[in-house]
Amino acid sequence: MKTGLIMFIVGLVDALAGAAIMFSGHVFKENNSGIATIIGIIGIGLIGASGYKISTALYKRKRR
Repeated sequence: MKTGLIMFIVGLVDALAGAAIMFSGHVFKENNSGIATIIGIIGIGLIGASGYKISTALYKRKRR
């Protein structure tokens, strides 16, 4: 459970970093859309592979 949450958070940060690089476009003074796409895909893959379910975690927290 803890590993899934850590993977989910790392994937979320990774996907958001890719989106930020894609949005600004010229962060490093060149076109970075290719690497930003790859970073975003890796982040989404980590989120999917984590197996963490937000709705289940929130439901369990509410019931305690």
